[in-house]
Amino acid sequence: MDDELQKSAIEDQIANFGQTPIQIFRKRHPRRGPPIPIAHPLYFAPASINLTSVLSCVSYPPSAVLYVGLLDSVIVIVNQGLTLSVKMWLTTQLQSGGNFTFSGSQDPFFGVGSDIISPRKIGSPLAENVELGAQCFAIMQTPAENFLISCGNWENSFQVISLSDGRMVQSVRHHKDVVSCVAVTADGSILATGSHDTTVMVWEVLRVRIPEKRVRNMQTDCVIAETPFHILCGHDDIITCLYVSVELDIVISGSKDGTCVFHTLRDGRYVRSLLHPSRSALSKLVASRHGQIVLYSDGDLSLHLYSINGKHIASSESNGRLNCVELSGCGEFLVCAGDQGQIVVRSMSTLEVVQRYNGIGKIITSLTVTPEECFLAGTKDGSLLVYSIENPQHRKASVSRNPKTKVSLAG
Repeated sequence: MDDELQKSAIEDQIANFGQTPIQIFRKRHPRRGPPIPIAHPLYFAPASINLTSVLSCVSYPPSAVLYVGLLDSVIVIVNQGLTLSVKMWLTTQLQSGGNFTFSGSQDPFFGVGSDIISPRKIGSPLAENVELGAQCFAIMQTPAENFLISCGNWENSFQVISLSDGRMVQSVRHHKDVVSCVAVTADGSILATGSHDTTVMVWEVLRVRIPEKRVRNMQTDCVIAETPFHILCGHDDIITCLYVSVELDIVISGSKDGTCVFHTLRDGRYVRSLLHPSRSALSKLVASRHGQIVLYSDGDLSLHLYSINGKHIASSESNGRLNCVELSGCGEFLVCAGDQGQIVVRSMSTLEVVQRYNGIGKIITSLTVTPEECFLAGTKDGSLLVYSIENPQHRKASVSRNPKTKVSLAG
């Protein structure tokens, strides 16, 4: 080989073949942390969920957030002044799709985006004796578009409001007194309404697509059938809470008379009644697809777990007034919040506390659990709290900014 430079290089390669250099890095590799459980964090690592963002005054003028719902990556918010806000729910899927991106590496995985429609007033004047709360609202998905159901109006009706433009599509009046609560099946095919007249009415949701180019006409465009296909009785006082399920073929209603009545959805047949252990008026009712039912009453501030067959399984004190009782998407966890200003997650099998999440010292008035097992909580002062898994880059940055924090705590 005539080229001395090339010859020297080849000799060096032969001499050092298979040898590891003495030093590659001057610093030790950082210790690898555990993988973040993006799927089912409530089940695998509930402690990984934290309060990641606070949106102050999501509606104007500021007032208590009565209802928070999530449907198709859209957050629906209704405040005490009956102002409807519709915002985008930003997730990791939306980021990767290129439509929505976070501004920096320190942003969380999940967040609340801008308004889809401008905030606007909804509903008719309220009845004087109505107790307005989350039970007065429900979101519903149809092939045509998504809707908000609202009740509590003075003329004994409930209203169907489009989430595309905020306009009222339909007003249905069939109860003899004020409509006090509404509930929709998971597939959006059935609506149930409860009233001060002590009855529950079950309505069919019409699965008809509305032509986009045709101007909406309230006289001809019906989302809900004009008459109910069941009128269910069995209570002696105002209906306060409802649950309806196609899978379980059941309608469950709770009342101020302290009873919880079961009817079949298909034929409206009476099944059984449960009486609250303290005979207190029922305030909240939730049921899972596994047939577990939880009753809550402000009267005794306790949670009571029953099977769908009426067997009492467990009881637990709530340690304060609860304004929100929701289920996780998997149906295995009960998520509660209220005057204490914190979110408490319980096992749906035993009602034992799994995890507590602190808030900002404000009363939580509304709550929803997203499919990603994040929490969106509305407060009495009009703020919206987002509890989600933190971005690991954000966590790393916060640690690097405070390198002595861990040492001082340990010492």
